[in-house]
Amino acid sequence: MMMSPECVAPTGCLLGEGPLWSESEGFLWWIDIKRAKLHRFNPRTGNTRRYDLPIRASTFTFHEGLFLMAGDREIGVFDPATEHYERITALADEPEGNRTNDGGVAPDGSLWFGTMDDSEKEARGAYYRYGPDKSLTQLRLPSVMVTNTFQFSPDGKVFYTCDSAEQEILAFDHDPATGALTGRRVFATTYEFGGFPDGSAIDSEGCLWTCLWDASRVVRFTPEGQVDKIIILAAPRPTSVAFGGPDLRTLFITTARVGMSFPQLDARPLSGSLFAVQVDVPGLPPRRFGVG
Repeated sequence: MMMSPECVAPTGCLLGEGPLWSESEGFLWWIDIKRAKLHRFNPRTGNTRRYDLPIRASTFTFHEGLFLMAGDREIGVFDPATEHYERITALADEPEGNRTNDGGVAPDGSLWFGTMDDSEKEARGAYYRYGPDKSLTQLRLPSVMVTNTFQFSPDGKVFYTCDSAEQEILAFDHDPATGALTGRRVFATTYEFGGFPDGSAIDSEGCLWTCLWDASRVVRFTPEGQVDKIIILAAPRPTSVAFGGPDLRTLFITTARVGMSFPQLDARPLSGSLFAVQVDVPGLPPRRFGVG
């Protein structure tokens, strides 16, 4: 089944990422990593607002009325009301030239996120867990080129992630009580689409919606790894997705324009915009940091 979304905010982000739905506000928030900007979209009015960030944040979540975010090689909190940022901790062991990338909140309320070589030349990205007790630990997973997708099944027993460069989405058995990961396996491959797996979201049926960078597509995979639905975009580089709207049946899609030539941008002028499409199966409310 093919679906076509509409552009709801032509923001022209270089690298739009990390969409996050705020149920209390009815806003969709997301980040432009390369420009160090935070964006907000109000679906009721169609208005957008942009905030300057002191770091190149790549993933963020709610925490006590603030945004807990990972960016560059650190973790901090940002208050959109005052536009004040405070660093919490640095990633001391990360090499120069690395930065954070995708992330997500685990069933126990901890923030899981990955790092990557910003030049995308070396597979030196790592996985981290930042806990509600402010502990920062590196997860025992192989180094990767581009860390993406940090999603858990509705029951918390499966963890999905990927190294985008490998064109594979991986699945692990996850123990919600201990956070242990076992049973590494290939959940799905994306090379047949000509694209690279990027950010994802889980819906209430446990299906994984994954963006395919350079393929103009978002694909819905069943829990068995089968292709169920395909969204075709007017932008070749979708980056991540989030469910929103009053019934969580609006799928918001962030996109990028970084690395595209002028002829490519002329052909796809909506690259870097925020898109939205209505879906039949609702998503899940976003998990909050510290809430297990």
